[in-house]
Amino acid sequence: MSFTEDIVYSFHDCISDEERKQRTSVLLINLLLWFFILIFTVATFGMIFLFYLFAKLLEWVFAEYHVRRLQAYGCTISERQFPTVYRAANKVCERFGIENHYRIILLPSGELNAFAIKFARKKVVVILSEMMEAVIETPDQLHALLAHELCHTVLDHGWRNTFEIYKPMRYRAAREFTCDNAGLVAAESLDATTALLKKLCVGRKLFKLVDESALIDESRQIYRGITGWLLKQYLSHPPAGARIKNVQAFYEEIRDSE
Repeated sequence: MSFTEDIVYSFHDCISDEERKQRTSVLLINLLLWFFILIFTVATFGMIFLFYLFAKLLEWVFAEYHVRRLQAYGCTISERQFPTVYRAANKVCERFGIENHYRIILLPSGELNAFAIKFARKKVVVILSEMMEAVIETPDQLHALLAHELCHTVLDHGWRNTFEIYKPMRYRAAREFTCDNAGLVAAESLDATTALLKKLCVGRKLFKLVDESALIDESRQIYRGITGWLLKQYLSHPPAGARIKNVQAFYEEIRDSE
């Protein structure tokens, strides 16, 4: 049994403190927006609803086209193609109790990144080649990366994606903390998770030279004062030091719950 198995059962158990603080206000604003949409729909005798259905139909029709276009530029992870990654993805899905209906596509790039997207009902995790090269030989970091992106597919592209019309950048940044927490659970290692975050910050060759405490201090300085407050409203991804501090706090929270 892993050190989190009797505490964390799903991605919803990984919700960060920062996201939890904002959920009520985001919920209320979205409820208000849906109320006005309902009023407008009634006032226009349902015309806006018909336009919405037509847009969704077009999205559904072209969903597979968009996915296959991505596949044409790279390759899809499968039992035959990068089987190590395929098995790791299945393990992460099993760990968090989700069905693996996601296509993981590897694209060529010199950028260190990965992201989750959705075309209608088609959910896709895209991993850029430089990122894959950085983690494929370290299974715990690979699990952390896959869990982070799969957490996005569940929390960003499930029913919340339809309901949450209003999703401010600060809320999106808080979701990054949540997905990092999921990565920690999948990796079962704080060191592996922080190593992955440092790789995202400075690359796969220099990450070992990075001082974690200095990164954390720098993140505090970035968020300090009026300029810091403005940045916090518009940055979609928190500074690396803030992300490391978050997973450290989540790790301690899990340890205290044992």
